[in-house]
Amino acid sequence: MAKSKVVLVSYTPDLERVCASAMRSCYSQYGSSELYLSRNLLSDADVKRMLEKALQLGHYDIIEHGSLTYSLEDVSRVLTHQLVRHRIASFSQQSQRYVKMVGEKDWYARPPSIDEKEKVIIDLKGHKMELGYDDLMALSKQAYKAYSEKGLHKEDVRFITPSACKTNITITTNPREFRHIFSQRCDSTAQWEIRDVCWAMLSMAKLIAPTIFRAFDLPASRDSSAVGMMVKLDGMLSEYRIAFEKAEKGTLLEINLSELNLSHKVSSYVLKA
Repeated sequence: MAKSKVVLVSYTPDLERVCASAMRSCYSQYGSSELYLSRNLLSDADVKRMLEKALQLGHYDIIEHGSLTYSLEDVSRVLTHQLVRHRIASFSQQSQRYVKMVGEKDWYARPPSIDEKEKVIIDLKGHKMELGYDDLMALSKQAYKAYSEKGLHKEDVRFITPSACKTNITITTNPREFRHIFSQRCDSTAQWEIRDVCWAMLSMAKLIAPTIFRAFDLPASRDSSAVGMMVKLDGMLSEYRIAFEKAEKGTLLEINLSELNLSHKVSSYVLKA
């Protein structure tokens, strides 16, 4: 069964205040630094009100002033092939050319839809075999090992590895693009693995910037299932928000997402900046 880990390793501190200060500076005699530093010039209530207005009017350029960086670990290459299509983000992915991909255990993900006991008939040159998913992965592993022992370089032996192979990837982008990613990938029609991981990322983004990530855009905004899960997530995060605000810099806070009933287990952590 697949199991993933998501860690928010870095983000712009006071992200929403940074964005609101930039917005207010367009209509003020003060620069954004003065607005950011003075709550007399820009109160917390002003920050919330201005961001809500900007999002209502579609002025999403305002929420490009900041970034979030996530480490996605033990995810499949099926997921990363989808994720890197979001071209505004920056990515750094574990190399199959330099890192051995086929380990002793837990090196691949199995979709929840495939039972570990389920078998299929494979015809190999007239020889029929009844194999399960894990059997097929074992064959891939044996071929990988055999070609490696023959001296085939990792840059070529990696052609044998399946898309189920686990990998690690780091993603950094601004809140505007993350809103787009979440609105696309948290929708109930999205592929199960990337949907689960994006719900994990969203849970942490909402701790950092609750106003910016309060709601979805299309298509998830019209998905009753996604909207319902968002309401449930908000309720779950109320207690975490108190703990997060009190936490010291460098504290690693885990968020338990079991109440969301995701398709697979995703361990979620945010590192307090």
